[in-house]
Amino acid sequence: MENTKNPIENPTSAEAYVDRGNEFYDQGDYQAAISDYDEAIRLDPEYVRAYYNRGLAKSELGHLEAAIPDYDEAIRINPENVDAYRNRGFTKYQLGKYFEAISDYDQVIRINPEHANAYYNRGNAKRELGHPEAAIADYDEAIRIDPEYADAYHNRGFAKSELGEHFAAISDYDEAIRLDPEYAGAYNNRGNAKFRLEHPEAAISDYDEAIRLDPKYAGAYNNRGLAKSELGDFEGAIADYNEAIRIDPNNATARSNRENAQKELRERQKET
Repeated sequence: MENTKNPIENPTSAEAYVDRGNEFYDQGDYQAAISDYDEAIRLDPEYVRAYYNRGLAKSELGHLEAAIPDYDEAIRINPENVDAYRNRGFTKYQLGKYFEAISDYDQVIRINPEHANAYYNRGNAKRELGHPEAAIADYDEAIRIDPEYADAYHNRGFAKSELGEHFAAISDYDEAIRLDPEYAGAYNNRGNAKFRLEHPEAAISDYDEAIRLDPKYAGAYNNRGLAKSELGDFEGAIADYNEAIRIDPNNATARSNRENAQKELRERQKET
């Protein structure tokens, strides 16, 4: 956050408390920041920036439910506060309140029809509700506004894969990777699309790259294991499932896939 003043040891005004709170926020001391925002609000109960920033600090602490009333107050004081709607929408999204999040993103777009991030986040909420077609329309808008929006290409690709449009999905993942060559998730999901198109070798190449970029990517190890199993490389698959489980001991999918690969390997060994 930007501060308008130099560090203040003993603030006496609401603005000074907010400025010092912002300093604490920037240092990662969110509880101290909240204390200063509290004091700013005590001195000026209509100080919209204090409510908004306090909501941000609470969100950083994981206190999502507590953050929402602060965004509510910021919006009450300034009904055209784009940032408050956007962050309240994202908080509701994190809480699984997807319809409410969409309503907030609608407000952001009403106030600023060229807000790419609002279209992107509204698309995410629609996809979570099981409406990939509607999500794609929002990702389209986000990309129209910001043609360099790697995450929007990635998530549009994911929505297309959900619809079975795997070639179109690969094109979007290609673009996400062009814009961000270090995008491990895009490599992983492009691998998934190739796997679903029955090209396990090509999929493995993408999983390899995802793992190179993020060696703790349990999902990529699991997916590479599936592709290796498809090619009959059960020992290689088991090694990948083992790594996925080492990274994420609660990965039930990897455990189930490992059992299947071990069973297939035992059957093969019996035949020989």
